[in-house]
Amino acid sequence: MTVLTIILWISISVIGLLLFHKFKPLIYQSLLLDKDTARLICNKFIKRYVGIDVTDWDCYAMYWYDHDTVNKLHHLGLLNKVRQVLYHWGLVESWRIRFVNQNKSIIAGVNSKGEITFFHADVPRRELPKKVSKISPEQLKLELAASNEGLWSQAEVSGAGEKEEALENITTYWYIAESDNVRMKMTVELHNGCILSIGSEQEILTEKMGVAVKKEHLESTLGMTGVIGSLIAVIAAIMVLINMDSRADVTTSMILGGILICCNLLTLKEDIQLTIVNAYDSRISVKMVYIFGTLSTILAGLSTGFVVFICSLAGNTVGYSMKWSVWDNPASQVLSGISIGLACLGLSAAMFTVLEKKKLLRISPELSNRTVYLSGFTFRQGLNISLQSSLSEETVYRLLMIPTIWLLTDNMVIAVLVSSVLWAIMHQGTGYHPRWIRWLHLTLFGCLLGFVFLQYGFISVLAAHFIHNLILVCKPLWDYKVRKKLQFGKNTNQSSF
Repeated sequence: MTVLTIILWISISVIGLLLFHKFKPLIYQSLLLDKDTARLICNKFIKRYVGIDVTDWDCYAMYWYDHDTVNKLHHLGLLNKVRQVLYHWGLVESWRIRFVNQNKSIIAGVNSKGEITFFHADVPRRELPKKVSKISPEQLKLELAASNEGLWSQAEVSGAGEKEEALENITTYWYIAESDNVRMKMTVELHNGCILSIGSEQEILTEKMGVAVKKEHLESTLGMTGVIGSLIAVIAAIMVLINMDSRADVTTSMILGGILICCNLLTLKEDIQLTIVNAYDSRISVKMVYIFGTLSTILAGLSTGFVVFICSLAGNTVGYSMKWSVWDNPASQVLSGISIGLACLGLSAAMFTVLEKKKLLRISPELSNRTVYLSGFTFRQGLNISLQSSLSEETVYRLLMIPTIWLLTDNMVIAVLVSSVLWAIMHQGTGYHPRWIRWLHLTLFGCLLGFVFLQYGFISVLAAHFIHNLILVCKPLWDYKVRKKLQFGKNTNQSSF
């Protein structure tokens, strides 16, 4: 690689970054409370309404948003109209925090206004204190309201009743909050004055729910394409290895598979904590959850690693038979790949910005990788997502599929086009309306990656795909962290006066 070539690739990278910065995706200012504040709110709530001090309990927290409701609103074209309501009511940018101690578990949801919008106490009734005074539904609503814009301030009492459960009386209060397009029904259950649970049910007020349901079914169907594609790829790879004399280097395939296994282990801690928050059963210990979580992560890593191993081995075998050199000049491939990835990032941002301004495209940040909901992620999770997606997809759709289709059809254009279309359809296009624009964009991007693969090699497309995904996924998280630090510094300076 000459000096002039290096300068050219660096120039392309800089131009791509400048374009991406100029047309950077729209994000919304995050209202998410910091984790310590949310935990403190939960501690006070539990001590006040359950009578238990959970300060010394094990604590697990995760970011939460109501994907089902947000997805339906996106399909109906109502998301922009009700976005502020979703934030205030805790359907977007909320925390789910679970406290665990021995055979007891308590989970609470905190919205951006500091209100408890979800709660469940899995605690033996005999350990709950018996409160003498009972609180009325109206008084409870006033106590739960932390902001004039929050959920409980907008709620109205819709009923109250009692039932007998396990020879004990359970008091139930019902509330309802309603905006122009969203209705939220809340249920609060109490026992001897202690709150046992707070649940909710969301309803979208529209006559076009059938449209959203049809589109959700389409998404579910498209969601299976990734699994089916992996299965077909493995079968095709095995057939290739059976029918061809394999002379490819097994070491390279083992390294690729090993990288994917390590990727799964990279976020083991976060995955287990996610499981504890979402589906912890107090009848088993946290230690057992960690053991089962570790085993399931290892098995998942082995399965995905095997897919990459067998597909890369088959792809290398076909490439070897066609006398391809897709692993030569790795340093040159990395440089060209990063440059192409950054260029595509900038061009894509510019294209989406123009389409949005002309109202030809609508993108919902909460459902796409442009969203501030990634503020609940860590950079390690962003790295894991970017590396796993780029490595597995490039192995199947470029390294294996392009040479195999070319070998069968004797046509390079067909090989690149078919692999690109299949790769685009594998992505659901969630958050983009109309989604065919997203599929067209991915098809063009896939064709470019296909020709880059043929021209420079596999390392080049892997680097391009990885750097593109990494920046796209981690940028919202980076923006969120920077904004929080600036806000903290501003608050600190203000408090010193």
